[in-house]
Amino acid sequence: MPDLCSSIIDGRFREQKFRLRQCGLSHPIYLVEDSGSGQHLSLPEKTLQQAITNTQVVDGFFVKRTRDIRESAAYLTIMTRHLTKLYKDKTLQSCTKEELERERPLQPRNDSCMLLTFAEFNEGAMKNKPQTVSEVFARQLMQISGISGEKAAAILERYKTPASLLAAYAACKTTLEKEQLLSSIKCGKLQRNLGPALSKTLAQLYCTPGPLP
Repeated sequence: MPDLCSSIIDGRFREQKFRLRQCGLSHPIYLVEDSGSGQHLSLPEKTLQQAITNTQVVDGFFVKRTRDIRESAAYLTIMTRHLTKLYKDKTLQSCTKEELERERPLQPRNDSCMLLTFAEFNEGAMKNKPQTVSEVFARQLMQISGISGEKAAAILERYKTPASLLAAYAACKTTLEKEQLLSSIKCGKLQRNLGPALSKTLAQLYCTPGPLP
């Protein structure tokens, strides 16, 4: 829990979730270790509990909570054994991230299964790798209140770079059209709309010359 608190404060929490979503795994697991007292943390425990709930409900991650480092190690051991048993009699075929996203063959079918190579997975999850314009754009979007990694990814599916978004805004004929441009973008597993409020906020951010009022 102390690590969760510090990761929320310094921004690692949102970045970690974004990288997990981009690494090619469709069922990521977020491990939260409850070691230590919640009385001496920089954030209220209610805030931390809400962050955990959002990770599971909004982001669609499976959240595994453990009591201490011993239980975390035990869980990782059990998960390793489970994966070994799941795939030991299967013929594993390597694939790229793009191929995996098209097929999503996560569960073994018959006697074979397509999985990412470790190099491909590591490339997608690496923290300090040189970032593309799209990745920097995503991190920029996630600095806006209400824009989760999931919503940022949905925006990037339509507009890969700030330049493409600005071009779309430039093509709008009225201010209202700009404010509504992103409102119908579908986000997450439930495919909910981004909504008019966030769409308006983004339009103001990218279309207002000079400082925001």
